[in-house]
Amino acid sequence: MKRFLCFLLIFSVFSTFVPQSAYCEESTEPEPYEKEEFPQWALDLRRFEIVSLGSIPFAMIGVTIAYGAIEVNRGNMDSIPNPLNPSSLDEGEQLKILGLTVCTGLAIGLVDYTVNLIIRHNKKKRLERINAAKQVNVVPFVENTEPEEVESEVQPVEEDSEGGN
Repeated sequence: MKRFLCFLLIFSVFSTFVPQSAYCEESTEPEPYEKEEFPQWALDLRRFEIVSLGSIPFAMIGVTIAYGAIEVNRGNMDSIPNPLNPSSLDEGEQLKILGLTVCTGLAIGLVDYTVNLIIRHNKKKRLERINAAKQVNVVPFVENTEPEEVESEVQPVEEDSEGGN
């Protein structure tokens, strides 16, 4: 039984190291992403995540300073705590600051998402107005291989026999 389990473990681990070159195409050059490869909701979610998580360090500094300023104003603290060294705060205050920081980061991400939705909506409306103002009439082209005969109403000019004006 031990040999079977050992064999199964070795097989499962080393089967992932099989060279994949037989399954690859000849080109080793990576393909860039296409413009329409991802749906819009996935792009919006990714941007929301980046903005929210990216704003947390800056929000932490701002929330710590604001919390300290409010507590100093209330008379509960002597001075504003150092945002880079929150050891002067107890665990409850640190959890409050962390919760406020996360909420602030999420709020910043939601504001960014809302602004981008408004910008996208305005661009769409502007394009619709431009297209409606153009009112392009499309006339299908029918290929005609026979030339059309056009009757001419122009009378041929007869030349004078005198040769003068």
